[in-house]
Amino acid sequence: MAVAEARASPERGFLVGALYVLAAGLSWSFTGIFLRLAPDLDSWQFLVWRNLGIACAFAIILRARGGGPLLPRFIVTGTAGVIVALALCLSSISFIFAMKATTVANALFLSSCAPLLAALLGYAFLGERLSLRQAGSVALGLTGLGVIVGGALEAGHLAGNVSAVLTALGFAAASVAMRHGPRRDYSPSVFAYGLIACALSTGVCLAKGTTLFPSSSGVMAAFSAGFLVMGLGFALFLRGAPHVPAAAQTVLAQTETIFGPIWVWLAFGETPASATLIGGAIILAAVVSMAASGAGPRSLSRAS
Repeated sequence: MAVAEARASPERGFLVGALYVLAAGLSWSFTGIFLRLAPDLDSWQFLVWRNLGIACAFAIILRARGGGPLLPRFIVTGTAGVIVALALCLSSISFIFAMKATTVANALFLSSCAPLLAALLGYAFLGERLSLRQAGSVALGLTGLGVIVGGALEAGHLAGNVSAVLTALGFAAASVAMRHGPRRDYSPSVFAYGLIACALSTGVCLAKGTTLFPSSSGVMAAFSAGFLVMGLGFALFLRGAPHVPAAAQTVLAQTETIFGPIWVWLAFGETPASATLIGGAIILAAVVSMAASGAGPRSLSRAS
């Protein structure tokens, strides 16, 4: 009986953890809805309030987890922590530009290439070898990326698609930097990236002469996109991740990619192009294959 209970406990832990990770991806999938609810905000204005919301949410999360003042904890992360924060800034800024310049489906499917790009960066900068299956997964994912980008040439979404790829590249770079010092706690770097991206976006708005308060509804939507969507998603992910293997985390978190276009289609009638659906299916298949091989998921779990 004791043996049976010992075996059942990890299984229950995995099930609960998996549900938390699924819910995290589901929470993140609502970003497109909040972005479309702020049509009067340009990308930089939206970034100001979204990143402020992320910083506020993560400050609360880190305080709840304990560990002392945030600034010293960020300094301890060293150069790798700074790279993580800056790479996440690139990812965050590019993601909003992608959402503004192309469809939500394009932005999400292309940004989901992050585990595949992380495998390439790990090979280039950390000397991590790729198995034949892993190399095949990367090639398959790049094929899907090509299908989406190629299909957007006539639709005029090329700039948005390039921004989405930069989103994936920034997230992949952050995950590789985390692997350089895997025993450090990089949570403060996420908080730092929220502050840095908010300050940078504010500076751009002031330099352009655009107001930081275009409308109360738009500001509330942007702040909620960071504080509620990202904050709740991070809180759920941090709760479930310790109970779920890294490979499973990558697959389970794809609920963001799957449901994001559905919400925008239901709310605003934004229908993905056929090339987006085909290319997105190829990318998801590549990510699942990479997760099964145990390569890309490790980086994604630490980056999250």
